[in-house]
Amino acid sequence: MLNVPFLVAVKYQVARAHGGVIAALLYIVKVQLLDSAMHEVAFNIPSRKMIYKTKFAIGDITISIEGNFQKGDLEVPVIYQPFLENGKTDITLRLHEKCLERTVGEKIFDSPPIWSLFRNNGTSAIRIFEQMPGFGRTLVLPKNVKSSNLYFDNPTGNYCDPFYGPTIELLMVNYLAQKRGVIIHGCGIKQEDRGIIFVGESGAGKTTLANIWSQESDTEILSDDRTIIRRQGNHFVIYGTPWHGEGKFSSPGNAKLEQIFFIQHGRKNSISEATRVRSVTQFLKCSFPPFWNAEGLKYSMDVFSDLASSVSCRTLSFKADSSIIDYVNNRTES
Repeated sequence: MLNVPFLVAVKYQVARAHGGVIAALLYIVKVQLLDSAMHEVAFNIPSRKMIYKTKFAIGDITISIEGNFQKGDLEVPVIYQPFLENGKTDITLRLHEKCLERTVGEKIFDSPPIWSLFRNNGTSAIRIFEQMPGFGRTLVLPKNVKSSNLYFDNPTGNYCDPFYGPTIELLMVNYLAQKRGVIIHGCGIKQEDRGIIFVGESGAGKTTLANIWSQESDTEILSDDRTIIRRQGNHFVIYGTPWHGEGKFSSPGNAKLEQIFFIQHGRKNSISEATRVRSVTQFLKCSFPPFWNAEGLKYSMDVFSDLASSVSCRTLSFKADSSIIDYVNNRTES
């Protein structure tokens, strides 16, 4: 058997003769690292896993993502970077480089072809991209959602990434459903200290209005597609999210909600009052209620009813030009 210390000493003496002590030491370090790497390859020893951990806050809710990964190149996407922070953790999402082996229970809800929700003894499992080879993952949520897990079907693939797809948004929808808030299809803006949300389905004009209002120096676009609404005391607050629309407007900011408009394109600018029934109906059409959770669905409907009765709700038909800014401002000033 070869004597390893003896071989190291020989390498040192040879290197010193050709380049001095410092060069010899650097040479030994290089050789030993190379030998170690070759040893791992030759004997099929797994490469060392790297600890991955990052924190970010959306809607004043802090999520910590943690896991040990073979890949050391997991990066926080650009759209999430403004949301990074080190506050107290509300939700921990642990990543696992393996398939979920146990059964996931009975199918409760299906949103083909992207995801399906199963439930077993109070634990929910959301299968995401199940029909897409290399993309599949399972999000496992305990009843309180606070300590959740994400399992990747193909941990060596290019899409072993917790930020890819609807994973984080599904995590938030289920957490908010526990009497914490709702996500609305709406363009949220912060104009000085007041919050306005323009609610509408795809094509209604959310991104159009975001582009117009972004030209105003006193206005911050919180989101041009998905905005969180949460109650704080006796009022509601809107929060920006990373889940932007075509305009890619996204901000971690927030504002007290003072005006709600249900929007549509029109030949001229016009505003009309929205009845409570119409308002609740529009909220339901333009939101992400947890249909698979009876308590969460009831809570969402209660929020919609409270919004309709405590915040000004109106229908807005608008022309796609800057005239809409003065038109709205002149009719919403306190």
